[in-house]
This record gives sequence, structure tokens and C-alpha cells, in this order.
Amino acid sequence: MSMPSQTLDGLKISSRVTLLEPGMYIFRYASQPPADKPVCIALQQAPLGKGSIDFFPAEGVSKNMLTKLGDTIVARVKGGVTTILITEYHMFDEVIEPVDLRIDRIDTSPAIMRTYAVVATAEPAQAIAASSKPLPITLTAHLKKAGEVMSSEGWVGLPGTDDFIESFAVDWAEKPVGVDLLYTCMVAGSGPCRNVSTGTFVGARAQGLPLLCVGFSLVGPLRKHYEMTGLVVFGNAEPQRLVANQMMHGPTGNEPLVALHIALTPVTKMNAARLKSPWENSATEQNTIAAGQMA
Repeated sequence: MSMPSQTLDGLKISSRVTLLEPGMYIFRYASQPPADKPVCIALQQAPLGKGSIDFFPAEGVSKNMLTKLGDTIVARVKGGVTTILITEYHMFDEVIEPVDLRIDRIDTSPAIMRTYAVVATAEPAQAIAASSKPLPITLTAHLKKAGEVMSSEGWVGLPGTDDFIESFAVDWAEKPVGVDLLYTCMVAGSGPCRNVSTGTFVGARAQGLPLLCVGFSLVGPLRKHYEMTGLVVFGNAEPQRLVANQMMHGPTGNEPLVALHIALTPVTKMNAARLKSPWENSATEQNTIAAGQMA
């Protein structure tokens, strides 16, 4: 969700929010604006959601304010889903690209073990073959002019056009056990939509209202075994790489979503039944050459 920019004696302020599930996170300032055009980012809890958040700033960071490349804050979310208000401050009039604020969840699952082994669970985990091929999903969207379009390869819309996406849904017909995709959006003139899971439309279909923000998250105990990639395009702006667990929008927050791409790819093989011996294919039989064959 993005909020309009405000000006106060030359100070420009723009805000956006993102939803975080319980866990540990690391926030990092991952941009390097020109020295004469500094941009500060402040983090605070927004009054939405049932959980709470504690911030632990790194040395040199005060008042939860990130001001330069590398500034870091660790955060702990507990008690339920929490909404974080991210506010940017700058003192110049030019339109700027949003600062890249990296938000990464700190993994505490068994996958952090240096020597990975099969981990016993209450229920046997479904086998996931390691593969670089995206999983089959269907992305359906309703465009203002073109109407309903559907892609089995996860691409809808077209950059550089004035036809915008009004609503969309992601179908994951062969969705594995232990993972799901949640997504949300914000329709122009209204607040953020609720988070929905695969197979459900978000947006305002056939009402002529564009989507100004979108957000995507993988959830479930096996979510770390999948990678979500993609692109989002707002108005005439350059395509943005899809960032999980973050509401994404155009440069000013008022550009309509015109194109969207999503791909889901397995990244781990879970059912390693045994460790393969390095001697398994070693030669063990002597090649016998008959005396008559020798020179």
C-alpha cells in the first residue's frame, strides 16, 4: 500500500506498508543515492494486524532511521501478522526511484544446518525434485480494454500500453503439500485488499479502476524450498523485479499496473533417502586379456 507524497517546508514524505508474519527479519538500505540527494527511511509499526514488532538497530542507526547504503535493523515480529510502515524523507523536488529497502526473513528451519540430512517430521515430506524448470501455474487477469486474458506461463499485460490490469488470480493446479502463494493489491481510490491464496481473484473486475500496488508471499512450512521470481510494470516506468513480502508500486504510487509476470521454481530436493557412496561406481572387476590377443 502506498500513500501520497506530502510536502512540509520543502520536506517530501512518501509512505508504504508491508505485512510480515511472525519471525525474525533483517532490513537493509540497499541503494546509494547521490550525495546531494539523500533519502532517509524510517520504520515503525502501523496500527494494523494482531502482532507486534521489536526493532534492534545496528551500530550507527538511531530512531529506526536508515540513511545510507548498508544501514541495518533487525526486527522480531511476534503474536501474529504485523504491518510495518515504511516512510521515505527527502528534501528535493525531483521524482526519484524508490530506495531499495531489502527485507529478508532470517531462516531458522533445519535447512540452516551446514551438513544437511534428512530431518524426521511428523508427516513424511512430499518429494520435490530439484529443477530449474518453473512449476505450472496459470495467471488470469482482467484488463480494462482487452478483457480477460490467461497465460499458462505466468505472463499477462504489456509494458508501454495504456491498458491496465483491473484484477488478477493465480491458479496452481498441482500445488505441492506444505506451500501456498498469498497475494494482495490496492485498487485506486480504496484501501488494500485482503490477502488471498491461489485460485482467488483480487482487484475490482470490470469497474475501470487500476491496481496501484501488488504484493506476493510464499507461505507454509515448505516455502523455503521454492523460489518466487517475476516482474511488475506500473505505467511507463521500468519493469521492477518482484520482491516477496513487500507491497510494490510505481515511482509515485499512482501509476497503474500494466504488466505482471510470476514464476515458481523448486530449489531443493528433500527426499534424499541415503547418501551415495563415492565408491559406488568404482571399477571392481579386472579386465582380462587373453594371451592370444597380446602382441
